[in-house]
Amino acid sequence: MINSDDRKLVGQSVYEQLRSDIVTGKLAPGEKLKLNALRLRYSASVNTLRETLMRLVSDGFVLFVDQKGFSVKPVSTADLCELLELRQMLELSGVRKSMANKVGHMEWKSALISAHFRLNCVEKQMMEDETSHVQAWEKVDRDFHITMVSHCGSQQLIRYHASVIELYMRYQVLALHRRPFRGQASMEEHHQLLKCLLEDDVENAVSILDSHIQKGLTLPDLSSATSATTNKSRASA
Repeated sequence: MINSDDRKLVGQSVYEQLRSDIVTGKLAPGEKLKLNALRLRYSASVNTLRETLMRLVSDGFVLFVDQKGFSVKPVSTADLCELLELRQMLELSGVRKSMANKVGHMEWKSALISAHFRLNCVEKQMMEDETSHVQAWEKVDRDFHITMVSHCGSQQLIRYHASVIELYMRYQVLALHRRPFRGQASMEEHHQLLKCLLEDDVENAVSILDSHIQKGLTLPDLSSATSATTNKSRASA
């Protein structure tokens, strides 16, 4: 008999698989999420899937409409611009607050070095083969930016920033097959950003970060990316 702890582990595993498939486009924007098909795909009970989908609704990755059921949240340029603006406000403020917070400062810097090391390793792999490493890259890039604001002292800012950056990263991953990966440029920006954070150079850190985030607006036409992802999803079904 499955106990409550096992159910939680199963639920978390299904959540992570579904979320990853949405972020990477294996489940395309606007795609219907039918419970019976998902049950076979993820080897999970209908109850577990329903709970997981409602959690993804709350997180902003899935839509639920009465009488129509669940579907992957569509993408749009307007939504991307809104997420980018929110990310800028939260991340720039979070970095300033984190750098100003001197309690536990060295531990935070150690965490930054560790997060950057993992990111740098995966970025090098991405330069060789984007397709094989995109899921790992999405995670380590997100973790590095989350670590930057993790010392700000505001649990609400940390929570909202984590939510916004997860939704924002979905756009970057969906667009990868439509543009060259900014490998060397992105690696250099992250390196300079880390250098400024470790040296307590607040203004340059914020300036580099602001420019780094703004480059998210240079993504290609999302309708083309969505169409290509949808066709790929249908072909592999």
